[in-house]
Amino acid sequence: MPTIPAALLRAIEEEIATVPLRNLQSRVAEMMSAYRSGDPAAAPLLDETGAKAYAAYRMPGTVAALLRVFAALTETTGAAPTSLVDVGGGTGAGMWAARAVWPSLEQVTVVDRSEAATEVGKRLARELDVPVAWQVQAATDELPSADVAVAAYVFAELEREEAGLVVDAMIEAAPVVVVVEPGTPIGHQRILEVRDRMLDAGLRLAAPCPHHRPCPLAGRDWCHFAARFNRPSWLRRLKGAELGHEDEKFSYVVGTRLDVHDTAPRIIRHPSKREKMITLELCQTDGTAATVTITRRDKAAYRHARDVRWGDRWLVKTS
Repeated sequence: MPTIPAALLRAIEEEIATVPLRNLQSRVAEMMSAYRSGDPAAAPLLDETGAKAYAAYRMPGTVAALLRVFAALTETTGAAPTSLVDVGGGTGAGMWAARAVWPSLEQVTVVDRSEAATEVGKRLARELDVPVAWQVQAATDELPSADVAVAAYVFAELEREEAGLVVDAMIEAAPVVVVVEPGTPIGHQRILEVRDRMLDAGLRLAAPCPHHRPCPLAGRDWCHFAARFNRPSWLRRLKGAELGHEDEKFSYVVGTRLDVHDTAPRIIRHPSKREKMITLELCQTDGTAATVTITRRDKAAYRHARDVRWGDRWLVKTS
């Protein structure tokens, strides 16, 4: 289970302490309605209360997803970046996840159009031990150079042409480009468009795809993953939820000019574990999707299969 930095959770709790719960819930409902409409023009430009509500409602899930994505990038490239630009980063989820995964990180730039969001992000980041520059600008403007450029849950707010320009700017700014979208059919479709743009620009795919061929799920299913995280009490109250955990569903793609090594099939569904038998759905290095069943007769593979999760690479050859 991804570990969201405790300092961030404390900072969010302090940030929302002065805002009545009903006000936060009302602003969250307004934002979610706008995003679910599918109309980029409906995406709100956040004021201070809206930025606090967004940070509380969305930052834990965003950080949880990015922890898994950044870990996948490290697995296939060995990346240890020293700088990050978080495009449309708002209150700064990207930098918190990056610092948790990469002790090498020395500098972060957060780019967002909302001054209110960046002001909230600055206060949340007071305990973060990495220098952060905050730039209030459109995501389509020129970006500062960095080792990694990330855009998480941004493209729903942009027209398709704008989204393409943002991807181009990220490719220009960094040798590693990370894009994360909701784990929905629409989110996956956006990721496929980003993936095509990365390949057209000559980037290699570092994750989750183990190949550069067309997505084998396109047109019949969607590729997505999940990150489970613990809900703090204030998040349960905000969401009116009883469960102490939540599964953040996300789709993503990582393109890079770095060398990609250790390419292996990726597990693209929850492993089905039954007595003496484990079934895995894999995206394979030859560009196909396949169902693989491992039984206890294949002892090495079975031992490994007992511990794998949705989204992991499958590193064992079955007999």
